[in-house]
Amino acid sequence: MFTPLEITQILSTTPDRAFTLFSHRDHLAKWWGPKGMEMEIKTFDFRSGGIFHYLIKAGNGFEMWGKFTYLEIEAPNRITLINSFSNADAETVPAPIVPFGADWPLEMWTEYRFEPSGDQTLLRLTSYPLNASDASNQQFFENHDNMRLGFKGTFDALSDYLKTLQ
Repeated sequence: MFTPLEITQILSTTPDRAFTLFSHRDHLAKWWGPKGMEMEIKTFDFRSGGIFHYLIKAGNGFEMWGKFTYLEIEAPNRITLINSFSNADAETVPAPIVPFGADWPLEMWTEYRFEPSGDQTLLRLTSYPLNASDASNQQFFENHDNMRLGFKGTFDALSDYLKTLQ
């Protein structure tokens, strides 16, 4: 059996504020996505059943659409969602083969938890493939280290953004 991807990060803020940075369009636009890439938000409907649909662009012309479909929102403690790649019309599509590979899962169940840790917040991400083939599960789990590196850049951007708010 495969283990889910688990990533933690300490944030120098309260769980309420950390949750707000995930739940408000204007905040999310300032830090979400890989380092060095520009992000455009097409749709941001933060409610159960709503979607966050966005485009990430690199300076070399590379573009990649992504989508969160929100499942459960328990302010200020927890957000669960389905994470997927999409096209410009917010239809779920396979991940780009480069860099993800042909067997990347179509959808991933993802949870963000915001837990008090003294005067800070422990951000806990858990994710795993949803309704995926054995090959997709294998590819996802073989890439935990790469995903940790990618999320490190995103969560570092979140930490840097937090400093601008103080």
